Amino acid sequence: MASLYDITGEKFFTPLASKNRKIYIDTILFLHKVINELFETQDNDKARIVDILTEHLNDMVSIQIYSDDTGEEIDNDDDNNVKAALLINKLEDYGWLSEESIGNGKKALDFNSHSYSFIALIEELMENRKPQYTSYIKTINNIIYKFDYTTIDDLEIVDNALIDFIVALRGLRSNIQRYYKNITKNKDSMDLETLLDEFTGEYKEYFFDSSYLNLKIRDNVDAEIPKIEEQLERVFDDFLSVEKLVSAKMKEKGFEDYSVASLAIRDIQKRIMSNIKTIPSIIEMIDSKNEKYVTRTVSVIIHLITRGEDIEGILHRLIDYVKVNDIDDNFISLFEMKHYTFNALSKPRKINPKPKPEPIEMTFDISEEVKQKTLDILKEDRKYNIHAVNDFVFEFIKGYKERRISELDINSKYEFIMMISIMIYSKLPNALYELDLLDERVIKNGISFNDFILKEKGGIQND
Repeated sequence: MASLYDITGEKFFTPLASKNRKIYIDTILFLHKVINELFETQDNDKARIVDILTEHLNDMVSIQIYSDDTGEEIDNDDDNNVKAALLINKLEDYGWLSEESIGNGKKALDFNSHSYSFIALIEELMENRKPQYTSYIKTINNIIYKFDYTTIDDLEIVDNALIDFIVALRGLRSNIQRYYKNITKNKDSMDLETLLDEFTGEYKEYFFDSSYLNLKIRDNVDAEIPKIEEQLERVFDDFLSVEKLVSAKMKEKGFEDYSVASLAIRDIQKRIMSNIKTIPSIIEMIDSKNEKYVTRTVSVIIHLITRGEDIEGILHRLIDYVKVNDIDDNFISLFEMKHYTFNALSKPRKINPKPKPEPIEMTFDISEEVKQKTLDILKEDRKYNIHAVNDFVFEFIKGYKERRISELDINSKYEFIMMISIMIYSKLPNALYELDLLDERVIKNGISFNDFILKEKGGIQND
């Protein structure tokens, strides 16, 4: 396999790492648009492109270019035409652009094929495009049940779809971990507004949006992946048909050696089967990391409340979490992701048992002050965990089929924190209660919030 630098050239990444990287990126993206427009009008000429780039630089406040080798400032008398020509020539030298003689002393400019691939990636990162997950399953299913062995097209489509799918899922997993690390690291410095903006806005919109929910529900990925794996095994177990793929590989890709073509086909098959087996574990990690992030967010919200943050504001911002979510909504419930599949709904709810504490033998001395402080922290955390919330709700609705939260006697912050915890935990699998939001505002102890009904959910409460 050729190395990356065999394709791009040794100096391709210089513009992205040099002192001029900002102006290089701006120039690359600007020229990407200009060059393609000039191709459409059949007016692609390097001299004209230099003039257009000069006008673009003139619109900027100040342009300073440094030597990519020494980092020292280049003296060019603020002549943007000189700068434009320099930038274009440098991008040619670094392997981003190439020129072609078109007669009459004119030269056309175009990006190299690998440059277009990197530009697409740069634009995607800068525009923060929402990832899409739902197309991959459909694409693969449309092919594997009517697989064409007479060409390698179907094989390559499945291979590329799985690679792209895994890249998208791994990106999602990484982003959730980033949010979790951020909230863990900045627990004491994060203000409530920033936390809620991140939790109810950016995180849901860009990472747990409707596309991922559709993957879990409409595509039913948890059930579909094993079926796809079984069908792919059938496709590749057909020895005679796979031999046709080898022949197609030799014909379409110019392989003269049968053994080399056969090895190439087997490598693709191995990669496909490896990737399809990897997807369930990635999705499980995504759901697990999401649950950790949500739980950590609850902990930090409670921490901020104890510091005197606005309880009414929190209650208002969390209303979206307890509304019934439509699949097509832009915002979805983070808490439903792991369990909201047709397969999961058909099975009994699993209740995690309460952890049983075990004594630990200490081999070093700890002061009584440190022990007491640690115990106080643990005691405070236990007051608002899912088991404590379940117990609180069961005690509150004891003797009732259902009960409004507005009937709760609120005498301190403890009851308000419990209300917030009830709302957030209501979508978690260990919640043994259901919450129905009402379109009614009530006021308790000077704090206004939407009333809601609590009732018991099917399941057995932990002892």
